[in-house]
Amino acid sequence: MLALLAAVAVLVVNAAHNQGRIVPPLDDVYIHLQYARQVGLGEFLRYQADAPRTTGASSLLYVLLLGAASVVVPSGLLLYAAIAFGVVCFVATVVLVALLGRELASRRVGLVAAVLTALCGPLLWGVTSGMEVALVAVLVAGVLLAFVREQQLGRFVVTPVVAVPLVLTRPEGLVLVVAVTVGAVVTLVRGRRRPAVGNGLLVLPPLAALAQLGLYRLLTGSAENTGLQAKSFVSLPLGSPLEVADRVVTTARTALELVGGVTTTEVVGPGVLVLAAIGLASLALSGRRVVAGVVALGLAGVLLAVSTLQTALWHDGRYLQPFLPAVVLLAVLGIRAVGRAAGDARNGRALTAGLVAVLAAFTLVSTPSWALRQGEQAAGIRESAVSVAQWLKGNTPPDAIVAVNDVGAVAWFSDRRVLDLVGLTTPGFARPALEGPGAMYEQLAHLPPERRPSYFSIFDDTGLVGVGDLPKARILGDEPLTSFALKSPVRDGAPFGGICQTTGDCPVISVWRADWSHVGSGDLPDLPVPGRIVDHVNVGDLADEATHGYGVDRAIVGVVPKDEIRNQEVAGRVVVDSGRHVVGGEHFTLRGLTPGRPATLTARVDAREPVRDRNTSAGVVSVAAGGRGVGTWEFATEVPGLPAGSEHSWAQSSFTIPAEAVTSPDLEITLGPQQPFLAPYPDYRAFSYWASQ
Repeated sequence: MLALLAAVAVLVVNAAHNQGRIVPPLDDVYIHLQYARQVGLGEFLRYQADAPRTTGASSLLYVLLLGAASVVVPSGLLLYAAIAFGVVCFVATVVLVALLGRELASRRVGLVAAVLTALCGPLLWGVTSGMEVALVAVLVAGVLLAFVREQQLGRFVVTPVVAVPLVLTRPEGLVLVVAVTVGAVVTLVRGRRRPAVGNGLLVLPPLAALAQLGLYRLLTGSAENTGLQAKSFVSLPLGSPLEVADRVVTTARTALELVGGVTTTEVVGPGVLVLAAIGLASLALSGRRVVAGVVALGLAGVLLAVSTLQTALWHDGRYLQPFLPAVVLLAVLGIRAVGRAAGDARNGRALTAGLVAVLAAFTLVSTPSWALRQGEQAAGIRESAVSVAQWLKGNTPPDAIVAVNDVGAVAWFSDRRVLDLVGLTTPGFARPALEGPGAMYEQLAHLPPERRPSYFSIFDDTGLVGVGDLPKARILGDEPLTSFALKSPVRDGAPFGGICQTTGDCPVISVWRADWSHVGSGDLPDLPVPGRIVDHVNVGDLADEATHGYGVDRAIVGVVPKDEIRNQEVAGRVVVDSGRHVVGGEHFTLRGLTPGRPATLTARVDAREPVRDRNTSAGVVSVAAGGRGVGTWEFATEVPGLPAGSEHSWAQSSFTIPAEAVTSPDLEITLGPQQPFLAPYPDYRAFSYWASQ
């Protein structure tokens, strides 16, 4: 009843902030609803009718369950069905925590852990959001309870059966299931005389994981979830495995500090990290070493897995929320162990009661803030994503294609075909979105004309993807058709950071009419070149870079060759081109050359000094052809016809490769510093290279 009342109270606050209606605090909720509606229509993994199959929903089982519900529940009530399902799962989670605490220690431990779980603010936020948080939470608690009970018997029947749906619900669930499976195997190896009947079911979870990957591969061509492609640090253009490891470790440390009560008390309470560690130790010392090892390995693995995502702490720690009940239970076990260590029974009870009271007090104080946070975030989503979707439905033709960076509400409400610039639901855009606006523009330009978006609905500014720079590509109209500026109060996103629609980081969404008249304008040089053009290296176009073996030779590890988009007026026409910021040098292979003839290499480069009125030779590179040095190239910095010092995007210059250096049709070109290893380095923006003979 306490869990039910707490969840209902959060929903009441949500409705109070949204004129009596419940609105999800995340646009991602609508992604699951849209996939579910398509499942109900028989379109499995298709985000919209006739769209290619994609894996943009991070929870396969949750989408299937909602899809089954969509067959009998009207679309307008599917969100409420999802929230009601979440509340039921939450209540079941609290009950399972009570049973698990009783199994590991005592009825009182289970009761205290259940009460603290029922009042856990971030968990309440998640289970009432409409996302899969509650389903994951109940399955996590169920798997742990089943394992604890069956580990004593040395016979695992219920555990693998419950583990299968957890594997299919979230990737982090698979991590925990692996730890549980390891614990089961250790138990069986140590107790070889125990009955083994039914233990063959332990193969079901790994088979389920493989089946899911196989299904994804069969239907979409890739076994990887697109959410991982779009959000993983591994996918970012960081360049060094150590840089990736550093990002992961930093994220894990921050998450541990937040959940462990080191830097905030809003998640669980003060000192939870220490109490949970004591709880794990008490489990091990009480003869539950295997259980303690499984829980420790599972939670550590989940933390590491989540920390590989650049969005690990977004959405108020959504990926970590389902595992908070286990942390709460460990903390209560730790309090119990501290009380018992006091020696005197009376003093021990007093110490235990005091520590529980402190934890409960911080929980009670922070939980209303989480309810308020969800209500205000929901209002932000209503003002932004939902309002934009309704506008699009009433102000665009039915056959419009809308490019968006938040794909959920627009698809759900507008009845318009959407193109996901982030790449969750539209194949091929995940990597360009991570690289930058130049790669995103080139990916759009490669689309057949009939598949290009006719409208853009994007944030004016966001740190996730470079959609705010798309106007530089001149693919948008001169002015937006309409803009939605948030009026709701900016809510402090602490402790996890919140979402940009409510923290003020992306307060404006604008709708633009698309303009494709300048596509292809950057394919040719701005000025005539000698001879006939035989090859073109389009820097920033990922497909063309791969064709030419293009890469940036960074002088400093950690300086990312940022992808960008620029435009410039040339002889009365607009020229648009993608490029990269190069600090160090580049290499690429020219193709289609005639050996034994000189070749002219023409560059479209912005080589203006990064430090005003200084000469750091930023635009001077050493040129090598086929591994042989052929001279020094000083890029032009001024545009003919423009007064010196006029603002422009790039300038054109050429360099002649002597005939004796052109030894084959494919010639590797290297541009680098005149003085390797030591600064100052070349520092310029490269957009295009042409080879002519």
